[in-house]
Amino acid sequence: MRVSSPIGELPFEPTSLRYNRTGIEMEGVMGAWPARVHISGKDIPQLVKVAFAAAALKSAVTTVFARRREASDQPS
Repeated sequence: MRVSSPIGELPFEPTSLRYNRTGIEMEGVMGAWPARVHISGKDIPQLVKVAFAAAALKSAVTTVFARRREASDQPS
């Protein structure tokens, strides 16, 4: 995994993933620094929204390219 930051792109190497009563925690190392990502229940709606938006965009782009390909395959 890579993390973009103001100081550049750094590799993120996860070392543990666990669920606790406040959410999901992933610990790892980002560059030379220890790092932790905490996802709480309050974050889930935003994650779902982002995931659906990405899926919808992928579907739309795939459809556009498929239609263009079909149109270019048709005899003139």
